[in-house]
Amino acid sequence: MAASLRALARRLLGVERTPTYYLPWLTVNGLECALILNNVEVRFEPGKNEGPFPATVVQHDADGTVVGTSEVSVIDTEAAVEVPMAPTASGYGFVTVSMEHLRSDLYVTVSDGGSYTATHGRFEFVETYPLRVRILFAVLGRLLAPFGRTVPAFVRDQYAYSGRDGRSHLLLLNLSNVTNRIRVVAHWDGPPGAARLVAVPPRGARLLDVGTLVPAAEVLTPLALRLEGNAWFNLYLVGAGPRDLAGLLSLMHVK
Repeated sequence: MAASLRALARRLLGVERTPTYYLPWLTVNGLECALILNNVEVRFEPGKNEGPFPATVVQHDADGTVVGTSEVSVIDTEAAVEVPMAPTASGYGFVTVSMEHLRSDLYVTVSDGGSYTATHGRFEFVETYPLRVRILFAVLGRLLAPFGRTVPAFVRDQYAYSGRDGRSHLLLLNLSNVTNRIRVVAHWDGPPGAARLVAVPPRGARLLDVGTLVPAAEVLTPLALRLEGNAWFNLYLVGAGPRDLAGLLSLMHVK
């Protein structure tokens, strides 16, 4: 029912969805980040398994600006192409990859020089709102923000953790061209957690420390999070240590 109502609202508002493949990137604290592009999934499909396979890679910074565009080509189904992500002051964001000629899961790798982690992206879409709708969301956002609320057009639930020796960060990706006000509420077995309203710029990202949502705990505590956004978004779970993004690397895609 909710999906049907959203589809009807999209048609009425004139929202366009453009299919795309997106992945997170992370270069904070000197981390090295690169995409790994391949096309192994079409190797047994006659007519589709002969390269080269061109693709366009676009790197968006946390504020939504494009900080890099690369035209690359995967030679054949046995080859892989590595595309380094340019470090920026914010150190995170998301990257899109055109999939007209690629039909495989793509991966992003993050390394501190001694260890690394990797995760895959999603072949979904980005949303484009017409000017009148962008103005409407801007007005509604300003009216609801003082109450810590947003228009709950999209809702996601996610588990995370917080404790003295470790905590999670959420990498929130705004996959639309409007400011996305995402309300994050934490629930756990203890005192009530806090709610946080995070304004994510168009095509931008925000890194949220979930340890700021609940009282400090000595032991590792699981948290149930509910996220509500006024526009299309997704998130990745970033592992962290006792200090800001210190500790073993972890980057996890969630559904």
